[in-house]
This record gives sequence, structure tokens and C-alpha cells, in this order.
Amino acid sequence: MPEYKSWEQVAGYFDGDGTISFTDTSNQPYKLGLSLIFVDQSIDQINNVREFLNGHGVRTGNILRMSKGTAYMIAVSRFAAVREALRQMLPYLYKKANEAEAALDYYEGKITGNALMAIFQKEVEAGRRERRPRKVPVHVPHTYFDGDRIMKLLRNVKLRDALGRYRAKVTPEDFQNIRQDHFEKGRRLNELAKAYSQY
Repeated sequence: MPEYKSWEQVAGYFDGDGTISFTDTSNQPYKLGLSLIFVDQSIDQINNVREFLNGHGVRTGNILRMSKGTAYMIAVSRFAAVREALRQMLPYLYKKANEAEAALDYYEGKITGNALMAIFQKEVEAGRRERRPRKVPVHVPHTYFDGDRIMKLLRNVKLRDALGRYRAKVTPEDFQNIRQDHFEKGRRLNELAKAYSQY
């Protein structure tokens, strides 16, 4: 089977047998994760696409067999890899050009997750994107970078709470008393923790 030699060839393949998938997981409610999925019944075909992408600095996952066992797939899921592949393919895409451009806009902070979902929905209605029913509606009113910033702030707050950084600092007087109670009076640590519970 001939190897892929250009982004134009890969874009043509993606236009027919690829999709832009998105996830909004509970641990990332403020931003969407995008993946580029390539599917084919031929493992050789998928392997050629994979080798081209990996050879051009776009890391893919392993080749996986689809659930019904009739086709193979690879996914590009890392932020930088998705962005690079979309940038390279966009000039050559036809059917998936609108959703690829919208996905790039989202990953570049130009539109919100909700705006991206609206564009994907228009592509479904126009017959250019496959309908995938969702049990839970997606609501991501932030750009990718705003959502990422919010998540990091919340993560830092949770970490600080978990590590107890909001406890009061030991005063110099109590520090001396604790040392004296422990070293001179022989009080155990669990007794000191109860006696000085404010720390």
C-alpha cells in the first residue's frame, strides 16, 4: 500500500473517514477536549496514516480495533498535536472545513465551547457531520484558555484546602511552649495536637 506523502492526502482521507470528537468529562467541566479520529477497515491504511502523522510531529495513540471488530482507528488527542494537525489539514479540507476551523478557533481561544457546539450542530443539520446523541447537554461558556485557567485556580484551592495551608501559623510564644511541653515535660505528639488544635 502506498505511503502518505503530503498533508493534502491525509486531509482528503480525514474528510471522508475522519471526525473531530469532543469530550467534556466531570473532572474538566470548564473546557472541552478534542480528538481527531481516523477510521478504516484496513489496518494497513490506518498504519500509513499513523506513520505519516507521527513522522510529522503529530503524536497519535495506538491502533485500536473498533467495538464491533470490523474497523480500526487511531486518535490524535494531545492539545498541541490536534492543533498542529488541524492547521496543516485545514487548507485542503472540504466537507469538514467548517468544523475544523471552529475547532482551531476554540483551541486558539477565539470562541467558547458553546459556540463550537453550535457550529458542530449546524454541520449535523447540513448533513456534513454525523449525529451523535448525548445523554447530558454540553454547556461550556468559556474559551479553552479561560476554562483551563478556571480549572487550575479551582485545583489550587482544593490542594491548599487538602494540605491545610489555611491553618494559623504558630506564634513564637506557642512554639516555645510546644517545644517545652514535648522535650522537657515529655508530652507525646498526639497530646500536643489536642492541646494546640488551632494549628
